[in-house]
Amino acid sequence: MKKLPILVVLSSAHRHLYERYFLTTLPQNAEVILKDLGSNKDDGSFLSPEWQEAMCAKIRHALDFCKKSEEGSLFIVSDVDVQFFPIFDANKFSIYFDSLKCDLAFQKERMRPGDSEANCGFYAGRNTAAVREILSVALDRIINDEVKNEQVVINSLLKTTPVKHTLLDGRFYARTHGFPPGRDIWMHHANWTTTIPQKIRQLDRVYRVIHGGWLRMVLESYMENMERLMSRNPKLGEILYAHRQFINDIIRGN
Repeated sequence: MKKLPILVVLSSAHRHLYERYFLTTLPQNAEVILKDLGSNKDDGSFLSPEWQEAMCAKIRHALDFCKKSEEGSLFIVSDVDVQFFPIFDANKFSIYFDSLKCDLAFQKERMRPGDSEANCGFYAGRNTAAVREILSVALDRIINDEVKNEQVVINSLLKTTPVKHTLLDGRFYARTHGFPPGRDIWMHHANWTTTIPQKIRQLDRVYRVIHGGWLRMVLESYMENMERLMSRNPKLGEILYAHRQFINDIIRGN
């Protein structure tokens, strides 16, 4: 069986995420189809010029791939702030995708009942005329948008185009799904952050939860909530600093 192509756009600001987390966890029966944007223009944070350039490039990369690929072939488009877990298998994913009976399947943005927003940081599709059409329209639109946000454009088009689409289940985990993640997740997308260092901390924390025991999961969940509380109240952060260090020491010891 052919390897599952995973389309990736890389800016140098995100190279550490790509090399340290994405590539090292890539499933064996998958292959990266890489579009490298070259040197940094900025820090690559959310809505920065480099980030917006990457949003345009992702859509263009997917459309170019489809134009050159076999009709009906399966592909994935992924951000690089993603890590895979050993349970992810490209053959099983292909079977799962076919069971959805759609052209496109997106990671869920949130797990709230009735929330249908697609997260474009990880999605899969079959190379069909309908998929090529939505990608073509999305590219035309995002190029002309003042703020270039792929997720905003795609979700708008999903409401008005006939492409068959659905959402992936909770095994395709994003931080906006809640914390801690289930122990059966196939992959993790480090969203709900604005900077690269925040993504690194999140990727490391989720890795420790999945590969650690029950106590580690409890402590990491506690630390996650504490850090968010501290970020909203700097004075409280000063008070809790020593306590945070104590919990960190326990985590490192487990």
